[in-house]
Amino acid sequence: MKKPAGHAPHHEDEDKEEGERPATFAPFISAGAISVEDLKKLVLTMESEGAKNVKLTGEIIFVWDHKKHLSGLEERTGRRANSFKEGGVRPVKMCSAETFCQRFVQPVLGLAMRIDRMFYRAPLPVKLAIGVAGCIRSCSEPATKDIGIIGHPKGYEILVGGSAGARPVVAQKLAVVPTQDDVIAVVGRIVEYVRAHGKKGTRLHGLIDKAGFAEFKREMLHGVATVVLPVHAG
Repeated sequence: MKKPAGHAPHHEDEDKEEGERPATFAPFISAGAISVEDLKKLVLTMESEGAKNVKLTGEIIFVWDHKKHLSGLEERTGRRANSFKEGGVRPVKMCSAETFCQRFVQPVLGLAMRIDRMFYRAPLPVKLAIGVAGCIRSCSEPATKDIGIIGHPKGYEILVGGSAGARPVVAQKLAVVPTQDDVIAVVGRIVEYVRAHGKKGTRLHGLIDKAGFAEFKREMLHGVATVVLPVHAG
């Protein structure tokens, strides 16, 4: 059957997405704010319908309607509390790859969790944001993070120096590395670099500008396996 004019090109991964993607339901929550009572009802309903996991695309923050001295919540919940008032490695922002989206070209969910286990809340003089995406669609916006990691047909593409906020900066491509271990090695070096050279108010892109991208790249990739791509490849 001939496609109508202007029809979007068909991609094989669209078949993969539709054929392998599990059932999902994304309830509309106005402004992303919901009462604990309504959240509890929603979770109970989803549980009764057979839902097994929840994918959060941002932070979940519980709010009291009055001032309250909070103590012992980490112990009682078994969860460490995110803090955004100081420097350090922030929680990895992760796309939906492997949770329900099947478009990923490399496994990344375990990698994101591994990065969190190893580096989350590592003390630094400035914040370090990390984004991980399973494919070039970049749903977790890795190009706006200090460190961005994107699944690549040959391994994992690493971006550095991105930032959102008042003065957005698009990250630069550092390299494509073949394995998750290589990603971890590079992330570890960047964390230590920021620890050694960082200062309050200067994000990673400022440190890279000061050192020069070529020198920063040489230091971060020394001894790390990288994938040599054809000149025309992205």
